[in-house]
Amino acid sequence: SVATLTGADGYVCQVRCPACERERMIESDAAFIPPRFRATIDLPPKITDWAKRGREAQGLYLAGPVGTGKTHAAWMAVRLWCEHTGTSPGIRRPTFDGDPVRGSLVIFTRMTDLLDDLRPGDDSRQRVRDCQNAKLLVIDDVGAEKASEWTQERLYTIIDHRYAGCLPLLVTGNLPPSKLAEQTGERSASRLAEMCQVV
Repeated sequence: SVATLTGADGYVCQVRCPACERERMIESDAAFIPPRFRATIDLPPKITDWAKRGREAQGLYLAGPVGTGKTHAAWMAVRLWCEHTGTSPGIRRPTFDGDPVRGSLVIFTRMTDLLDDLRPGDDSRQRVRDCQNAKLLVIDDVGAEKASEWTQERLYTIIDHRYAGCLPLLVTGNLPPSKLAEQTGERSASRLAEMCQVV
């Protein structure tokens, strides 16, 4: 619901009910998260602490063998991060002056899908910008892609921008941190090692 408020100076504005806004955000989070990962699971304290740091959180790398629940934990961390920051993960709305704002507030992408999106074409540069500037970026399954100089360069462009801006980044992968350089390249691995807490 919406309430109309009038200030002492006569300025009139409309505000949404805080309880309704929270309910809307929870519904938005539920729609954003794939059905397989909507069930609540217990998170290790390091992941919970990271998510509760909100926009002050920097990097988190969830490493482990296939089947250990990294992707589910990443989705739960996104949900908790969104709740803590009051961020709805959906598409950004146009600005007041009518200019459209592209991209999502939260991007959760598999590494293989991200690299497909970054192949040369009209939208690849926009996808890089969206990943660089999202409020939260999650890259799932780093290491599942075939390593090449091109994939390493594209990934570095995104990671370096987020590193420089101290923007939250969550990465999952089957590789131990010591093996990341072989897959992501030395520069990306160095940035991830510096900005990410490993769980």
